[in-house]
Amino acid sequence: MLIALLIILILLILLLCGERGAKSIVTTVIQALILLSAIFLIYWGLPPIPVTAAACLLIASAAMFYQNEADIKSKAAFLSVAAVILLLIPVVFYLASGANSEGFNSEQYEITDTNGYTRNIQLDMLALQISVMIIALIGTVIDIAIAITSSVYEVLHHNPHLSLRQLTASAFSAGQAILNTSIHTIFYIYMAEYLTLFIQYADEYSLSRLLNSKSFCQEFISISISGVGCCLIVPIAAVLGSFLIYRHAKKSVPKKDGDLSESKS
Repeated sequence: MLIALLIILILLILLLCGERGAKSIVTTVIQALILLSAIFLIYWGLPPIPVTAAACLLIASAAMFYQNEADIKSKAAFLSVAAVILLLIPVVFYLASGANSEGFNSEQYEITDTNGYTRNIQLDMLALQISVMIIALIGTVIDIAIAITSSVYEVLHHNPHLSLRQLTASAFSAGQAILNTSIHTIFYIYMAEYLTLFIQYADEYSLSRLLNSKSFCQEFISISISGVGCCLIVPIAAVLGSFLIYRHAKKSVPKKDGDLSESKS
């Protein structure tokens, strides 16, 4: 059944999106391999946080420079994503260490010594929890960053007379609309994924025990970090994207009125 669904998904992507759909499939495979490589590097003893940060930047590079081409829009989006990751790593560390939410939670019954598993995997569980939060963050900020920088480029492409200030204001307007949709998406994904767990909590836990349970706190902090990342990427991508694209446009030689040449610088 899973293989059949995968084949149907691939066929629909290729049918509806053509070459760009094929690129998206290849990009997904590349990103999966990068993430798998990061997991093995952490397992072999490398520090989890630097490995995860580097893997996230490579994942962002694959999404932006391979799938969307290495143009000024992708470069601005990549720099915005890198800035958000660097800004949020200290925040993630503070929240994860303060909440003491690292490690396996009590709801993971299958991971027990009696079932042949061990809970001591000889790794820094706090660093692993931070890595999980960073990975959860990267998917949301990539989409928002490329959407904002693409809209900035299109606005300037069709309105080359705009000043940098006007272009930045337009970027913020586009970012606000994108942010509204992204926040809703994150919330409903979280609710759908943990609906059964919430039902179990409602049947067995009091409200105070629910709010203090490790599994709830882990996911709530993770989803909150993703929301903070969505909010931060909007001004960063709007300002940085507007500046870089505006400067790039002024250096480009127009092919004709209202048409900016696309250089690869």
